[in-house]
Amino acid sequence: MWILTDGFIDPQSITDKLIPNGIWPFVIQLISTFVMLLIVHKFLYTPIKGILDRRASFVETQIQQAVSREQLAAEKLTALEKEQLKTKKALQSLREQAQAEVDQQKARLLEEAKAQAAALKQKAHDEIALAKLQAKGQLEDEMITIALAASQRILQRELTQKDNEKIVENFIKDLKN
Repeated sequence: MWILTDGFIDPQSITDKLIPNGIWPFVIQLISTFVMLLIVHKFLYTPIKGILDRRASFVETQIQQAVSREQLAAEKLTALEKEQLKTKKALQSLREQAQAEVDQQKARLLEEAKAQAAALKQKAHDEIALAKLQAKGQLEDEMITIALAASQRILQRELTQKDNEKIVENFIKDLKN
């Protein structure tokens, strides 16, 4: 309990209540607490703070490395996407070139086939014309032979070369008309 004198609290009574054994034990306790705090600070707080600082530094380094690796991975991904796009364009170009070459080859082969067909057709026409000429020539020879034989029988004499040529010419003229 507080002792009141003239309406005020007596400071001596407060000191006696707070420090019951006197001031010197209180001062010694305070000094020992301060020494304990210094010891705790030196041997516990400082090493633990150093460990925590190193840990924070390590974590920050790891985070920075992770960010840099992520940026590097993003750059590589972008580069790979660009390379993939280039490759797709190159493949499309090659496909178009191959298609153009196939179309050219096809057109060339068709032209060659048409040329060969035309050549075969022309050759067949030429052979037919030659065969016609040969057949006409053989037919004319046979007709001449028949005409000579017929004229010899009709005239019952042998014809001279001049008579023979005249008869053949007249006969051929008659056949052509």
